[in-house]
Amino acid sequence: MGSVNLDDQPVTATPYGRWQQLNGALNVNAFGINAVVCEPGEELGIEHDETETGQQEAYIVVTGRAAFTVGDQRIEAGPGTVVAAPDPAVTRGFEALEPLLTMRSVGRHLIGYTDGRPDQVLFVGYSGD
Repeated sequence: MGSVNLDDQPVTATPYGRWQQLNGALNVNAFGINAVVCEPGEELGIEHDETETGQQEAYIVVTGRAAFTVGDQRIEAGPGTVVAAPDPAVTRGFEALEPLLTMRSVGRHLIGYTDGRPDQVLFVGYSGD
């Protein structure tokens, strides 16, 4: 069983927040798992859908508070809350409501960085395909 302490993981600044790639540290390659840290007011441009990939995603808030948009639904979430985007065609995104929002994102496909964006066949995840 693997475990990591986020305080020990490298942080990569991207236009989509500060990301921590967790796949390698956890030796997990069946799905993407990452942490992202962002602040209120940061323009992340993270709104997207996964129509092309068929990917489902889930987000787990660890610290702070976030507002998620999944389709036309807005969900405010605090520590311990899990928000899912099960329909790949539905647009989803998030924003920090409190300083030092830390959350995990979990998705199905793995690819890595392209164009400076953390991508997983177009969104979340790292490693090889």
